[in-house]
Amino acid sequence: MGIATILSLGLVLCIWPLLVFSQSRCVTEDGAAGQCIRYQECPYVQRIIDIYGRNIPRKIYNQISQKQCKGNTNEFHLCCPNEATQQSSSSQQSQRKVVRSDGGNLNRYDRQGLQLLNSVTNCGNKGNPKVSGGTTAKLGDFPWVALLKYKVSGPRPFLCGGSLISERHILTAAHCIIEQPEVIAVRLGEHDLESEQDCQILGGTTRVCIPPYEEFGIEKISVHPSYIHGQISHDVAIINLDRVVKEKSHIKPVCLPIDQRSQELAYDQSFFIAGWGGTDRGTTATKLQQALVTRKSLDECRQFYNQDEVSDNHICATGNGIKHTCQGDSGGPVFFKHQFKNTYRVVQYAVISFGGNRCGQNQNQPGVFASVIDMLPWITQNLQ
Repeated sequence: MGIATILSLGLVLCIWPLLVFSQSRCVTEDGAAGQCIRYQECPYVQRIIDIYGRNIPRKIYNQISQKQCKGNTNEFHLCCPNEATQQSSSSQQSQRKVVRSDGGNLNRYDRQGLQLLNSVTNCGNKGNPKVSGGTTAKLGDFPWVALLKYKVSGPRPFLCGGSLISERHILTAAHCIIEQPEVIAVRLGEHDLESEQDCQILGGTTRVCIPPYEEFGIEKISVHPSYIHGQISHDVAIINLDRVVKEKSHIKPVCLPIDQRSQELAYDQSFFIAGWGGTDRGTTATKLQQALVTRKSLDECRQFYNQDEVSDNHICATGNGIKHTCQGDSGGPVFFKHQFKNTYRVVQYAVISFGGNRCGQNQNQPGVFASVIDMLPWITQNLQ
């Protein structure tokens, strides 16, 4: 039986004790030492299953096929890299960090996770931004907006965005993690990518600067277990940073809608989005951009994305003549100032998820955003 039949029928592997029929030594295609064993027994394959479930990308599927070796049974054998062997490829390195969280009860709130979010007392504590669209944000306006830094060649390693939701956690989109280059760091407190020191002139004479940006390493990345690469549902992931983020004037967390008041949204609610993605001039921004989008009915999104499932898992919204969802903005926050506990704070309601290949060139085309309220239980379960 070939690997195509085996993996297509049994990607969710049955985990039961298995005897090793063959453990002959072998050498992997990248020159590392390995053992020729059945695919069920290979930790390398198990990690891939944990990440992708039934939807292994073709590229990784081909990598597995290339590891095939001859065992002493008719079952598919592969040259499984020894656990002690240092894997060289970026995709193998990232697989150690990226996990599919336990599906469990995705509608159950985790008490410790809720307590953690509730303890972020200064979240969303920022002045009321003016309602405007498609413009450069003011210095330090959105201190929760993050940049994901990837292991890529070229002058710009930032391919997605995210948001700081606690002193150790970044909320982003699952499609920014799965089938992407390795995420190697998260940058916070950035404004102008071309300037080492971000400053602005106030009142025509006074020069005001914010502290330098800070970069954090990555301890772990959790992807929603129901996310399927190439589809638009459950498009969220959480990044655990390698150390605590110390709150500063230009680095602060955003609030999540953890109380009843903050979950009460108007039908035509307007939201801010922010990021360094494409601009209405067809270029990539170097300074943080802000825009305004207005909530629409899910049926309106279904007219544009009829091949994908648009559900309560989403917020449908569109801008007024602005390029509102573009590559580079993916994973960033969708937010506005709303009632939070007994005050008003900036609260995040969605993650920038999917806007179509035309990326806002059609002014009537709405964007599909991953709803934070809908996936808040899962978020609380993954804030360890």
